[in-house]
Amino acid sequence: MKTLHTLSTTELRWLVSELNTERARLDRALALADFDPKEIAVGVHTETAARRDALVAALDRIGAGTYGACERCYQDIPYGRLMVVPEATLCVACLAGS
Repeated sequence: MKTLHTLSTTELRWLVSELNTERARLDRALALADFDPKEIAVGVHTETAARRDALVAALDRIGAGTYGACERCYQDIPYGRLMVVPEATLCVACLAGS
């Protein structure tokens, strides 16, 4: 099974690039949401800000060398899960046990 620790430098750079691209997209969405006074925009703004913050935290974990490790059991989070949910902090087993 491919895990973060088996990623090549090229794959890791691609992941960081994708996370930064998504973060920039969310930053733009937040800036646009600030102009919409409707109540629904507040919920969208909150969800978007939370996702952006999670992506920033994921980038911080990459820099610290802890990205891809489950915060509860410390096992590697499978590569496939990280590709679907790059901000994941728990493996599927720990998430199911929550």
